[in-house]
Parts: sequence; structure tokens; C-alpha cells
Amino acid sequence: MKRLLFFFICELVCSWGGCQPTIRADSVRLPKLLDRIYNYRFDVDGDSLLNQIDPATQPLLEIFALRWKQIPVAYSPFSKHYLQLLLNNISHLETKKPSPRITYFKICTYLFLSEYHFSLNENWAALRYAQKAYPLVIETFDNNYTQPEFLFIKGLYLYYIEYYKQKSLFFRAALIPLKSGNKQEGLWYLRKSAEQLSLAQVEALIFAAHILLHLENKPYEALDVSIKLIEMYPQNLKFIELYTDNLLRCKLYTQAIPWVKKLVDQPAVYYSIPGHLFNGIIEEEYYQNKTEAKRAYQQCVVTKYKPAEHYQRLAYQRLKKIMAKSE
Repeated sequence: MKRLLFFFICELVCSWGGCQPTIRADSVRLPKLLDRIYNYRFDVDGDSLLNQIDPATQPLLEIFALRWKQIPVAYSPFSKHYLQLLLNNISHLETKKPSPRITYFKICTYLFLSEYHFSLNENWAALRYAQKAYPLVIETFDNNYTQPEFLFIKGLYLYYIEYYKQKSLFFRAALIPLKSGNKQEGLWYLRKSAEQLSLAQVEALIFAAHILLHLENKPYEALDVSIKLIEMYPQNLKFIELYTDNLLRCKLYTQAIPWVKKLVDQPAVYYSIPGHLFNGIIEEEYYQNKTEAKRAYQQCVVTKYKPAEHYQRLAYQRLKKIMAKSE
């Protein structure tokens, strides 16, 4: 049961964000700060804008910005610094009087800690922090908080708890002790969160696109969401990766080609690996060129890299099929 709780919480952990109700109403500084972070413009007035935010909010925003700047942060030179920021923040929050804002700060920090350890295969440490986050998540349900950040958390929980219950009878039985959910209601809350200005707004769009594309198998519906992310933040390579994947699922190959090239040309393997996979898919499915597809898939897997292992597994599967057909 503990491992299943940890497995489920890790889905919530993937939210690349967390923002406080206190800065949501700042209609001037917040959009500027979001633009700096999501468009990878970290060297442009970032510290200045951060210093203008409520001091109580700054630690978590600093963590959030570093998480995007050094993605995947657990594998970056700033890994230990990032971990220390998280530990310092949770220690500080434990001294504060309980409030909705403090609850939200704690949820984000515990989930970031869980995610950090999970990405490094430190599963027991990840489980420990996930267990600390779970009762706080349920507390937000019981208190019926309506801020967009809490709607975001609620949407994730409602969707994923039902998603896993429907995967198998084993999951359904094991997850009975946890609060039940509703997938459609979860998506509704994500869309609702995405309608209001907050840091959770973009995170809600990310998850809505991911769910519709990968879990609901509705690529055209997902495209309406992923294109918004590209239009809002055209320099964000993670959004380019998501949008390109979406285009290929819709078989819009010619529209995907320039985005694939942008990913392939990145010096960081975190982005070039999915780029090579996507390039192989275009060569295999659009150009019907098995030789070039094979070459692209081989480039995808030449350097083993855990943060991109999902794409490398897909490349291996496609390589195996091509090799089998050529025998």
C-alpha cells in the first residue's frame, strides 16, 4: 500500500510549479516573471522581479525558477543546491502558523522533494516525502479551497486516482483506502485552474495536454491546449517537445519538421534525445525511409540518459521492429 501511495503521489509531483495565492493578484509582476521563467530568459531582470515579490513567497519561487532553469535539476550541477533550498524551505515552513498559504507551500515543497529523490532512484526518501504531502492534499479537499492553485492540485488528484483504479483490479483494490476521484471532474478542475492568472495556470495547461494526449488518446483535443503553450512561450523547449509529440500523434508531419530540427540541434541531450526519436518517426512514417529512421533511432539511444529513458525505450522498440522486418 505504501508503494502504491508513493507511485500515485509521484504523478502529482510532476507538476512543474507551485504558486501562492498572495502573488496571483499581482497582474504586473507575475506575467513578467512567468515570461522570464517559461521563455528561458533567466538572465533578464529575474532576480529584480523576484525581490519585488512578497518575502514569504520568494523561497518557493526561487526553487521553482531554478527547477526550470536547470531542468532536469536532479542531474544538473545545481542538484545539491536545489535540494538544500528545498530542505531549508520545509524547515522554515514547519515553524509557521498553519494557514491555507502555508499548506500550499508545504505541499509544493514536499512534492518537489519526493520528485527529486524519485528521479535519482532514491525511492524510500521519495516515499517519505510523498506520505507527508498526501494528508495536506486531502486537507485542501476538506476545506474546499477555491484558489486556482488548489483547483490545480484537486484536478490532478481526482483524475489520477481514478486513472489508476481503472488500470487494473489490483490497483483498484489497493487504492480503496484513498479518497476517490473522477477523471472528467479532474479535467474540469484543471481547465478551471487554467482560466485564472497564477503560476498554476501554465501547469494546468501542461497537464491537460499530457492527459488528453497520452492517457485519453485525444490528440486533436490536446492540440488545442499544447498550441497555447507554444504561442504563450515559444522559446520553452519542454513545450516545443510536447507540441511536437502532439503534432506527430495527429500525423501533422510537415508542421512538426521545423520543431524537430530545433530539438535535434540542442546541445543538451535532454532535448536532442526526443528530437532524434521524433525525427525517426517522420523518416519512418512520412518519408517511408527505413534507413534514415534507423539512423535517427540509433542516435536517440547512443547515450544512455535516465531523464530521457522514456524516449529511448520507444526508440529501441522501433529499432527492434525495423531490424525484424529486414531479416
